[in-house]
Amino acid sequence: MIRRLAILLLLLPACLHAHAGPPFPIAVDRPVGPWTVSLWTDPDIGTGVVFVILEGPGQPGSVRVSARPVDGGLPEAVYTTERQGRPEDARYFTKVKFAHGGKWRLRATLEGHGSVESEVEATPDGVLGPWELGLYLAPFLAAGFLWGKAVLRRRRTS
Repeated sequence: MIRRLAILLLLLPACLHAHAGPPFPIAVDRPVGPWTVSLWTDPDIGTGVVFVILEGPGQPGSVRVSARPVDGGLPEAVYTTERQGRPEDARYFTKVKFAHGGKWRLRATLEGHGSVESEVEATPDGVLGPWELGLYLAPFLAAGFLWGKAVLRRRRTS
């Protein structure tokens, strides 16, 4: 019994980190100038990531990403992107600060050519801290304590 519990506790951190997912598309194949643009994001509360993927000839002068909450609680923030991948790829990356959960409007602007907008919901990143872990484990620990107490009581009476 103790061996199984020890194995479970050793595997628990690996299970908790498995909830953080990969980026997903929020705008796909939208025409902007000579390019087809797709936006991919992993909008974790705190710091999320945004990828801007271009298909078409050449590269724009610059690609910027802006974010603002749909509820209007914060002003729009603009982020510069950095190009990733091989020279023939057109993938741009930036980290975006999502100050709180809820709907956010993301816009990718291609210098001199236009922009693509979409909405996304910022969510927790899925990694539990020590307080959350304790809170979620408390009912199970209480049930285990009561079960152990009942087993000990039964042994004493027999």
